[in-house]
Amino acid sequence: MDYGRWAHLGHRLSECWVDTVHNKSYIHIPKNASSFIKGILIGSGGFWYHSETLVNSDENLIVLRDPVDRWCSGITQYLHNSKLDLSVNEVLDKITFDDHTDLQTYFLQGADLDHATFMMVNDDLRANMNDWILNCGYRTNVDLAIAYNASSEDDRMTTKNYYTKLLDQNPEFVLKLKKHFEADYELINRVKFYGN
Repeated sequence: MDYGRWAHLGHRLSECWVDTVHNKSYIHIPKNASSFIKGILIGSGGFWYHSETLVNSDENLIVLRDPVDRWCSGITQYLHNSKLDLSVNEVLDKITFDDHTDLQTYFLQGADLDHATFMMVNDDLRANMNDWILNCGYRTNVDLAIAYNASSEDDRMTTKNYYTKLLDQNPEFVLKLKKHFEADYELINRVKFYGN
């Protein structure tokens, strides 16, 4: 079985959380509020279990994120974890370094997108998750879930702010990233998102 190019980093291809009682799956995409979402699902009544392989269910919950915003967060984590001191040119020449900087569509290989509920990482994510949880009949209080952000606990926020500012000041870099993540943008523009 192919576990994908990032299995050695702990994110296997098509890793998901599954509720066989209600026939639902959450397909994990790194850097897409996954710690927050998994915390909600684990606290939702004990139905969910971790699967290292894809389980297509009647409903597949998929959370997407703006690709450039996700990349800024992902490259920040990569540079922090690797302790590498790469130049901007080295970073923007390669773009994809690990599971946190790869395309989101990479993690959806084999997923039944026709039976998916899509949510977007934005200011409405908590409210949308709360609504979805209640509509599914789970018993958890989404408002108690902590929106965990490890990068706020160390020097990663400085690095993320640097890349955010760099992109704000260099539209040609943004265009390069958007071209690289074209498949993600195509998916985001094609699907209907849940809620607000």
